[in-house]
Amino acid sequence: MAQKEALEFAGDYNLTNITIVNSVNERLGLRLGTVQELNIYEDINAHAITGSMHIVDAHNIITGASLQGNERLLFKLSTPGSTNKVEDTVDATEETGHPFHIYALTDRVNLSETTMAYTLHFCSRELFRNARTRVSKAYNGNLANAVVSILRDEEGLDSKKDLYFEQTRNQDKIVIPNMRPLEAINMISNKALSKNAKGAGYYFYETTKGFQFRSYESMLALQSLHHRDEMLTLNYEPKPVGSRSIRTHDNQIAVESYEFLQHFDTLFQQASGTYASRVITHNLYDKSYNIKDYHYHNYFADMFHADSVSDNSKRNYHISDTPVDNDPKEYPAKGDKTVSDYPESKIVLQPSTRFLHNEDTGIFGTSNDNEGLIEGIRISQQNQVENSTRIKVVIPGHSYIMAGDIVRFKLPSKEPNKGEKVLYGYDEYHSGRYLISKLRHRLIRGEYKIVLELVKDSVMRNYENLKDQSYEVQEREDGRSKDIYELDSGQIGQRMGHHR
Repeated sequence: MAQKEALEFAGDYNLTNITIVNSVNERLGLRLGTVQELNIYEDINAHAITGSMHIVDAHNIITGASLQGNERLLFKLSTPGSTNKVEDTVDATEETGHPFHIYALTDRVNLSETTMAYTLHFCSRELFRNARTRVSKAYNGNLANAVVSILRDEEGLDSKKDLYFEQTRNQDKIVIPNMRPLEAINMISNKALSKNAKGAGYYFYETTKGFQFRSYESMLALQSLHHRDEMLTLNYEPKPVGSRSIRTHDNQIAVESYEFLQHFDTLFQQASGTYASRVITHNLYDKSYNIKDYHYHNYFADMFHADSVSDNSKRNYHISDTPVDNDPKEYPAKGDKTVSDYPESKIVLQPSTRFLHNEDTGIFGTSNDNEGLIEGIRISQQNQVENSTRIKVVIPGHSYIMAGDIVRFKLPSKEPNKGEKVLYGYDEYHSGRYLISKLRHRLIRGEYKIVLELVKDSVMRNYENLKDQSYEVQEREDGRSKDIYELDSGQIGQRMGHHR
């Protein structure tokens, strides 16, 4: 396929020949008509890339290529006008990238006497290596260095891909007891604390540009301190008119469709510890215990959030600190309780062993006094990322975009004459900056699209609140407890009197 230097239409793309290399190094090129659909999946909660190809086969490729789940897949995908560098392409070639590996064939059906359809599934080499190898080793020092060592271990994952990592402020001695490499890295991720950010826990995931080991806040902010620029500004509005070049450019960032996957679920969020939790740390060394309570509204401003672009936005709570029931706060605090004043919403019993490696540290390799609070912060932040506002968006393809990037979404308001534009305003709470938590590159019917799952843990404009006030909603107070048997006995007596 000839490489284009500029976009000819929204969703245009460059794609080299798709080639399957079988177990005896024979190469089979696939025509675009044969490959009906190509998908590549990225996810900040997935350690490796996966993908699929839907094939309509009139040449018996299964037999001809001896497909058995031991093949490599080669191609290179890019957006016309972007550079040919690794960071701008999806490169699965042998020369400049990293081939995918085919691992499964599913959904095989006959379409005619000479044609069948099926789906080939593929993944990165590291996912295969993870299934074949184990880690049994002790690591001491900065946790990021341990992850680098596991990823580069020639007897383990043996990854040759780029790794982007954030240094941690905590150090610890970690013993990996015969675990799969990605499981070991996941265990380290849960213990990692950012060098600059105040949150807890890291994400380890793969994109088409390499591996990432970083905190949530580093995805949002440069050095986890200064807001990161958005990669794209997405618009959902009428298609532009004018010259072809203007239409093509504007349509390339135009949202084709969107849907809310989740708006809010405060019942689940309270039960899962997003807003408040109590961590009871039990010290196995001296049989002591410590209780730490986490309160969402008290610690929100300490951490970086999706809409944290100024001092005012540091308190753009996803839920306001307004009273939620007729429960007075503990003296001397004023007003009734908010959602963050119920630490018993979630109780965690966290064992901790001091002097396990002759060091007086807790489970995070830091002071025992703080580990309960750090665990509460980790639980809350993880839930905010996974269970707050989530939107699924479909836009034309951009090969340089990856999971973990920031975009600005101008979500249209359903009220006329409101917002930044006359007659076409934006939602004042749910527009703004979003993190791409999942991304799907999709080639189908000659078009390149990306399906984004966007998440935000804050709101663009703060909600009004009634902080330190009383809960004003009044409910009936005449509820009574009634014995069903006693009520039934009255009916039985009436029935017997009637039969007499």
